[in-house]
Amino acid sequence: MRPLRAIVLTAALAAVTITAAPAVSAATAAARADTIKTDRATVRDAPARLVLANARDGDPAEVQAYCGEWVRVNVSPRHAMSTPIGWVLRGHLTNASKPGGLDGVPERSGEDEIRWRDWVGAINAPFRSLRKVDGQWRRITFGTGVHLAQTPDCVPSLNYTRNSSAPDVVDPAQRVPGLDMAKVSYRYVTTDGSIALVSAPPPGADYGVWGFVPSSCVQPKNREHVYFDEPVVQLENLSGLEGGTGYPDSEIRSRGCTAALLSPGHPRFGYWPDPQPGNRPPCPV
Repeated sequence: MRPLRAIVLTAALAAVTITAAPAVSAATAAARADTIKTDRATVRDAPARLVLANARDGDPAEVQAYCGEWVRVNVSPRHAMSTPIGWVLRGHLTNASKPGGLDGVPERSGEDEIRWRDWVGAINAPFRSLRKVDGQWRRITFGTGVHLAQTPDCVPSLNYTRNSSAPDVVDPAQRVPGLDMAKVSYRYVTTDGSIALVSAPPPGADYGVWGFVPSSCVQPKNREHVYFDEPVVQLENLSGLEGGTGYPDSEIRSRGCTAALLSPGHPRFGYWPDPQPGNRPPCPV
């Protein structure tokens, strides 16, 4: 069995190799030039997956590939940003959102799925996971409710910066005031454990704004930990399992079940998102 540290390093090196875009002609490069057109566009590690940063309105972006309604971009930010490379919704781009706006752009899905290893040190629940509630297993689809310390430093910021010889730092110039701080959800901490990704809605809204806070801001709410601390399992196969529905032990056992593994580096903040098969604990049911 390879140690997790070696797995992380191997995956991180692999992730670096996919960030370079192939050489293109000047005409093709010009056609792929685009601009972010919303006040914030979540930049994700893979289509519809973990938020790594936020692009801002007016940021120039080079379109590199698409996957359904998701577009891989390399942003040229005018502000602090932990990573300029990732996936944003097509509708958040000026040109790509128009009919024919992705003509000539390659369709490429799935290549970035291991990028999370470069960015995530612990998460509130593993990928493809369920928790046991009142004797039934239910899918985990969002963050864990938490409190944030009531200090100015704990107001979420749209972005943070990474440092090679110092802890990651939230960008104070991009804080998002006026969010409903009674409805904060926690998702993950960064690889060095300094920054947490959280979500909070504007008052009365039914959507949350993803932002970053110092991890020291995050406190448990109505539970012992900031992550899902009831029994949690990770499945190889989630096909057909619906959110809001309870499933029995027999269904869980039939789908390649393993136990959740607390993060080896930051166990206070939750689980290792997706351990290699050889590192997964036995199924608890």
